[in-house]
Amino acid sequence: MNDFAQNSGDLYQTFDDLLAEADCEINASEFQGILAGMISAGLKSTDKRWQSVVIEIANDGHALSKEALEVTQNIFAESQTAFKQQDRLAPILLPDDEYPLIDRSEALSFWCQGFLLGFGLQFGDQSIDNAEISESLQDISEISQLALSTDEGEDSQIALVTVTEHIKVAVKAIYLELVIKKELVDVSSVDGNDTYH
Repeated sequence: MNDFAQNSGDLYQTFDDLLAEADCEINASEFQGILAGMISAGLKSTDKRWQSVVIEIANDGHALSKEALEVTQNIFAESQTAFKQQDRLAPILLPDDEYPLIDRSEALSFWCQGFLLGFGLQFGDQSIDNAEISESLQDISEISQLALSTDEGEDSQIALVTVTEHIKVAVKAIYLELVIKKELVDVSSVDGNDTYH
């Protein structure tokens, strides 16, 4: 599969169609949001339990088609790769600009809801004592509840892009704090160097 960011519009449409064919309860954005939330909370690429959890949520436990499962696994792998790249913001699967603004806004709202669900599923009831993570989660929660605009004007288009970029930065900050810093601490401990970064 090609770069997630370059093909997200086509990927969104393909995956959304596959989920609709399977009578799934959620759309492609929400599905990938769940995965992004789980990854941000520390889900490792080797942990395959995510599949049964997400399918239970997405399709009430009913099996997805072979093609849908393959796309799901590709989206998970692409999301993992995108998160690990330090020079990239968090990946968000949304419809492309050919969709009406209200559809893109709704997809972003669903993505945020999915992210919060996935984060909660993976992070559990651990307490969050990091102000940056708490603030980022609060921002995402507020954005998930924004009123949808039907105005297709340039200001509304710019606002959606701005909010989307803000979410990407917030999610990447969560990932850096919970995953990357923990990995650095773990590596320092293994090397016998207790220096924290």
